[in-house]
Amino acid sequence: MKPKKHIIYKSNYQIWRLLISETDKLVIELRDVNRKEVFFSCYNLDKGKKVFESLQLEEKYWIGIEVLYNDMIIFHKYAKPDMPGHKQIIGFDITTQTVKWTDSDNSFLFVLNDRIYCYKQKFESRNFYALNYLSGLPEEDLGEDFEKINNLREDVDYSFKNSNYLFTEIWDPSKNNSAVNEAISSITSRLEIVGDVEYTSYGNLLLFSFHSKAFNGSLVNKFIAYDLSRQKLVLSEILNASTNAYVPDSFFIYKNYLLLLKEKNGLIVYKLE
Repeated sequence: MKPKKHIIYKSNYQIWRLLISETDKLVIELRDVNRKEVFFSCYNLDKGKKVFESLQLEEKYWIGIEVLYNDMIIFHKYAKPDMPGHKQIIGFDITTQTVKWTDSDNSFLFVLNDRIYCYKQKFESRNFYALNYLSGLPEEDLGEDFEKINNLREDVDYSFKNSNYLFTEIWDPSKNNSAVNEAISSITSRLEIVGDVEYTSYGNLLLFSFHSKAFNGSLVNKFIAYDLSRQKLVLSEILNASTNAYVPDSFFIYKNYLLLLKEKNGLIVYKLE
């Protein structure tokens, strides 16, 4: 198995978040914190092709993504600028690139089985509702049934844990087999490592990243793909050529796609086949 370059993405803005829908649409949230503007780009992961680029909504900055669900992006606004509280729910259709519906009365909780669960804040309590995710129309009034909402939320958490994502863990030589330890040590033994080595595996590939000190005192963040069956390095990428601090979580796997964050504004997607 060898990683095959699938998508190369670079923006003038900082990559803020990466989200992937059930239909394998990759949405990239980009922010320009100086001009206070937010942009959204979308790629079809299967085809490796762009769906849209640097999309902006009517609200230029104080807006974010709650979740992707099928081919819908569920957006929220903020109750107050610079404050974490969310308000409103906006359903955006990726296919038509249009806002399909807006709910100004409720705030998002989670999505499950084609329903968006949300609430209206009252003086001392919350009233819960379920909306159709395509139309935003109400389908059920759950009143103040906190217990039912909490049970449904557990189903959401369980489904995510059993999803198609594979994230990294911190390398601990005392808890890994000799093949993994030898591979990582062979690459890093002559370097001055700062922070943790993060790794995961996919088939016969060992995938890991680390930060090492450069001659000028800055840090270099490097990614390695190593074929354990052949004991051979098959991919080496510099993710950040010069950084002042250790930054974790520079890559993850979705299905058979390897996503690497490069610098602050770049992304490389490899297909593992």
